Amino acid sequence: MSVARSLERRIEYLVEGMGAKVFRGQLHPLEVAIRLVRECELSLAETGVGPTAPNQFVVSLNPDDLGADAAGAVIRLNTVINEAAFERGWRLEGAPAVTLATEPYLTRGTVKVDARIVPGELHPWVHLIEIHGPRRVPIKHNRAIIGRSRRADVVLGDSEISRTHALVWQEGGSAWIQDLASANGTLLNNVRIDGPSALTDGDSVTLGRARFGFRPT
Repeated sequence: MSVARSLERRIEYLVEGMGAKVFRGQLHPLEVAIRLVRECELSLAETGVGPTAPNQFVVSLNPDDLGADAAGAVIRLNTVINEAAFERGWRLEGAPAVTLATEPYLTRGTVKVDARIVPGELHPWVHLIEIHGPRRVPIKHNRAIIGRSRRADVVLGDSEISRTHALVWQEGGSAWIQDLASANGTLLNNVRIDGPSALTDGDSVTLGRARFGFRPT
């Protein structure tokens, strides 16, 4: 199954059952969810870490198109953004936050989306657990840089770790790691990697002198 079709199936599952409790008339929840993902695609910002997508959205509708159960819809639409980010390999600077609003000037069936990138708190999607050591390192951002620099997303102060040592991210249903031309290299299961390499639960990752176990949350 293609990446696009896989994501579409998951979005269909996430919005299933929302129906008329949230969106009235001919407006379908799947249409709103796909419009949000499309807005992410159109608003991607290219950074040194990779594509960064918006994480805050105001979805405006005609008052007659919005039902009463908006709170439940927001939770599901937030999850849609997270799913899309991990499937497409996008970085989010903060947790997704969708707001449903009404605008009388909009015609029925019209969806207007305003999207912004707003830094905020994120929950870890994986931990690096030091083997024979005390550290349990959370990774919160998708497309997270690990390194010695204070500007890295995951800061490890070891002297043999480069300032920007490695990149870790999720994309296409898998987790990945890539060395960023570090001085001492990155080892995956004791083998030095030269390009993007898939990660699975229990893999060992060696950065400098530190060896970690890869543990998705």
